[in-house]
Amino acid sequence: MKRKVLTLAALAAGLIFLAQVHYEVPVLMYHHVGDTSGSSPVNVSTKMFEKQMEFLKVHRYRVVSLEDLLDLIKQGKPIPKNTVSITFDDGNLDNFKNAFPILKKMRFRAAIFMITDNLNKEGWLSEEDLKILDGAGIAIGSHTAHHTYLPDLKKEEVARELRESRNRLEKILGHPVFLFSYPAGGFTEEIKQQVIREGYRGAVTTNRGKDRHDPYALRRVKISEANGSLFNFWIKTSGLYRVGKSVKEPS
Repeated sequence: MKRKVLTLAALAAGLIFLAQVHYEVPVLMYHHVGDTSGSSPVNVSTKMFEKQMEFLKVHRYRVVSLEDLLDLIKQGKPIPKNTVSITFDDGNLDNFKNAFPILKKMRFRAAIFMITDNLNKEGWLSEEDLKILDGAGIAIGSHTAHHTYLPDLKKEEVARELRESRNRLEKILGHPVFLFSYPAGGFTEEIKQQVIREGYRGAVTTNRGKDRHDPYALRRVKISEANGSLFNFWIKTSGLYRVGKSVKEPS
């Protein structure tokens, strides 16, 4: 009995240690919210998305805007557990039609990263959609002009993608745009420095990067219907989702 108690105590101590050392604020990465009948691995049904947002609400998660999270990271301030941030990549129209009403109902803020060359095209957000989202507290960020994998481009081409997309968004919204998302999560140290020089205040990637506190390479957790059960969602929003992966990776 005594040995069992000691084992449980050691396990509890180990979990506390992991929580302190490996905790990472989950930045959720969505793409499509709606029809899941297709083969896309990044779809989440509207029903599942609503359940996930209700889960955050019921369990009193602290849903913060990406801007606020970046400020906390830059200032080195402690971030409360159960903090989470919500993001969407690409600028699909279903983000406005299906996800936005749910976010409004829950009073959650989020960030949407727009591929500006797709603006006003069928199935994508329009300029008017962006204005409505922006006015409701949804941050609009750049996802480049053409969603090209940046490491494959020349330096001047990267600069053009960063600048062209941001300029168009700022013209539509009438105010500066400070957030950026790397297409397919691809970046190098030089590309990151270009993002900084262009005046962006923060950037998100996918699961790339090793520094979980880097405001210009903020890692995210992909959410999809394939692994969208509430149990999996709880694991991904626990802040310890990467612990198992990091344990398996060779040093």
